[in-house]
Amino acid sequence: MREEQLFEQMKLWRNWTVDYLRTIPTEIVDKIPHGHNNSIHWNAGHILVGWDNTMFPAVNEKRQMPLTYHLLFPSGSKPENWSDEQPSMVELIKQLDEQPIQIEQACKGHLDEPLKESFLGMKTLGDMVMFHMNHENLHMGIIKSMRQLLLSK
Repeated sequence: MREEQLFEQMKLWRNWTVDYLRTIPTEIVDKIPHGHNNSIHWNAGHILVGWDNTMFPAVNEKRQMPLTYHLLFPSGSKPENWSDEQPSMVELIKQLDEQPIQIEQACKGHLDEPLKESFLGMKTLGDMVMFHMNHENLHMGIIKSMRQLLLSK
C-alpha cells in the first residue's frame, strides 16, 4: 500500500471514530457497563494515547499529548484509579480529530524506515500505523457495544 493511501485510510477511520464519539450522550461516557473494566471516556483517551505514545517517538519527535494523558489512559489503567482530573470528552474528541494531521506531518516519508526497536513484532513505522488502525477499530467496537448496553437500560 502506498504511503498516501495508508494516511488516507488512517484519516477515514479516524473521521468515523470522531463522528461516532460525537453521537454519545455525555451522561453515559463515564459509566462502566457490567462486564467491562473501563468507560467510553477511557477508551477514547486510550486510542489517542496509543498513537501518541509510539508514532512521534518513532520519528524522534516529542509526544503531542500531556504526560497526564499517558498516566490516565495506558493499557491496564482504569478510571476507578484516576486521581488527576481527566480531559473532557469534548477535549479528547477535538484532539482525536486533529491527531491524524499531526501524525501524517511527522511521519510522511518515513513509513518504510525500520523502527529503532521492534514494536509487537512490527519492524517499520508503516507496520505500526496498520497496527494502530486495527487497535483503534477494536476499541471502537468496544465503545459501540458499551453505548448500546448503557442506552438499553
